[in-house]
Amino acid sequence: MDGSIQRQTDRVRVTAQFIDAKTGKHLWSNRWDRPDRDLFAIQTEIAEQVSNRLGGGAGLIQEAGRITAHRKPPGNLNAYELYLLGTEKLEQINRADIEEAIRLLSRAIELDPTLARAWVELHHSHSVLATFDMEPEKNRRVAAEGAKRAVALDPADAEAHAVLGQSLILKGDLARAKAEFDTALRMAPNQFETVTFYAPWASTFGEPEQGADMADRAIHLNPNYPLWSTRFFAHAYFMVGRYDDALRMMGRLAPENYGIWEWTYRPAALAAVGRTPEAKTLISEALKSFPDLTIEGRVNEPAYTDADRKRLIETMRIAGFPPCARPELLAKIDKPMRLPECLAN
Repeated sequence: MDGSIQRQTDRVRVTAQFIDAKTGKHLWSNRWDRPDRDLFAIQTEIAEQVSNRLGGGAGLIQEAGRITAHRKPPGNLNAYELYLLGTEKLEQINRADIEEAIRLLSRAIELDPTLARAWVELHHSHSVLATFDMEPEKNRRVAAEGAKRAVALDPADAEAHAVLGQSLILKGDLARAKAEFDTALRMAPNQFETVTFYAPWASTFGEPEQGADMADRAIHLNPNYPLWSTRFFAHAYFMVGRYDDALRMMGRLAPENYGIWEWTYRPAALAAVGRTPEAKTLISEALKSFPDLTIEGRVNEPAYTDADRKRLIETMRIAGFPPCARPELLAKIDKPMRLPECLAN
């Protein structure tokens, strides 16, 4: 890494760049132009952006490791290289690649059961499969087991605590979930992944504005944010009523990347901004993948507060979602929330 600092009257310009020491290839650069009174703020911003550009799932270190792994015969891959290739597949956010990610990550922990990072990514992989309605109960259970294993193996891994928090939310254990997220954010307050993972769940703890702020902060930390993170940002923006921002995030995704969240939030957000005909067209597509997608089915998820449910009911009604869940689905829920129009059925 190298760079420069220039000063002119009351302004300062700082540049920084990464160069591959072996090849001389330019990897990344950025420039900051600020009033000189903001020098300490610039230092903080540089430190945050450099650490996130180097580290994390989308960082240059992992990218370099993946390039090396691709050059090796499959039979010679070690556990860490299998983990890197698994995360690369996971980032494609489609069913086939996620299933391949699970195969690679499972092989990684066969070779090294103590590799906490592989357990974290297995959590993510099974969680995403659940959103695609592929054995959701089983995949959520396996995801939770992966999160618990990751924290047990490496209690100092902030992301492990964050994914454990996610799995606890989906079980309805909100007090423990909040404790795990608080731990993650205390350990790594400026890590892109940790901030991103908390953003969509802040509304679950009654803090939707903080969730949107966290999404904004994550984007500031990594302006080249990866595709997978847009699903988290869209959720956070939707729950605070920033529907245009939610639509902008979901617009980066292809239909093959859509899980039940996106098939719910995009039509609802479109309806909320007055684009109801587009919303109705999308609902027709959504029901092909999720024939049981209804307003009642969504609002009975444990991750939603009363305010979240109110927002969902209002926007999903405008969009034209089917209102009533099937009785056999409601029977699995303790004290399900019912819509007035469904009680007569």
